Amino acid sequence: MCTSQALTGGLPSAKKASKQGFHYQWIPNLESGSKRKEMKLIERLCLAVRYIPWLERADWLWDLLRPHYEKLVGLMGQHGLPRNINGTDQLLILPRWREVRESYEPDVWKTLMGSVLSGDTIADVGAFIGLYTIALAKRVGHSGKVVAFEPDPENFASLRSHVELNRVSDRVELVPTAVAARNGVIPFKAGRASGSHVSPDSGQDTHTVPCVRLDTKMADRRVDILKIDVEGYELEVLEGAIELLQDIRCCPRSIFIEVHPFIWSDRVTTGKALLDLLASSNYQVVGANWQPVKSIEFIWGHVVAIKKAERDKSSKRI
Repeated sequence: MCTSQALTGGLPSAKKASKQGFHYQWIPNLESGSKRKEMKLIERLCLAVRYIPWLERADWLWDLLRPHYEKLVGLMGQHGLPRNINGTDQLLILPRWREVRESYEPDVWKTLMGSVLSGDTIADVGAFIGLYTIALAKRVGHSGKVVAFEPDPENFASLRSHVELNRVSDRVELVPTAVAARNGVIPFKAGRASGSHVSPDSGQDTHTVPCVRLDTKMADRRVDILKIDVEGYELEVLEGAIELLQDIRCCPRSIFIEVHPFIWSDRVTTGKALLDLLASSNYQVVGANWQPVKSIEFIWGHVVAIKKAERDKSSKRI
């Protein structure tokens, strides 16, 4: 039987993420640190040269130099390239993902990371290459667990490598499946990096991947925080977790959802259906500045669903 933890307050606002800026810093006290420092300097120098105004449009020159730069980055970054994500989390990434910027969904990142407690169990649905997974794993500590779901084979390979590079394998459970409203297989468009997604129908550029309900995978397990980033498949993920959401002993105290209304037009998903499902499980949905969300009409953004007082009362009884 699962145990419960009290709902914590004080979550800051969740706004649409900014994805701008390069603010690289060296990660100290890690293996091969001097090489990483050298690589960081090389990256910064190359970026500075690349954007010199009179060289910026010299495509012939960059086409000539790019293969050599790729080889250099691959050689010197084989033990990981350092990134200081949002000024709070020092991570190592594979050279192939070197274009990931250090300002990475900063408002959502701050909100989510600020809600984590040591010992938490967190489900990361749509883990991509693991930036959130790793930062969350460092916060839950050795007594916590992050269960990371990622169905895209290429993304999953990078996710696994990043977890190993950052030495958090002991507290991360990797699950190479999609999360859905049923168990089985489902059409999926892969190979699109962060844009890979479940497809409403089969086609030439789709293949099937295994899928699982959260109610199946996390049965009788406490989930303290649920993060969902599934490119339009949000409602189906929640439909497959309805037992978890309604179990006051095990339900998440908060759910962080990236919503994609611009994709919903070819699905049965609507903002009303999403909000109604959460309300029926006794969650209050808020957005920026803690304002209640009455409808979801924006093109893209994040909402946070907070469990109401029943779970807090239950934790006192157990």
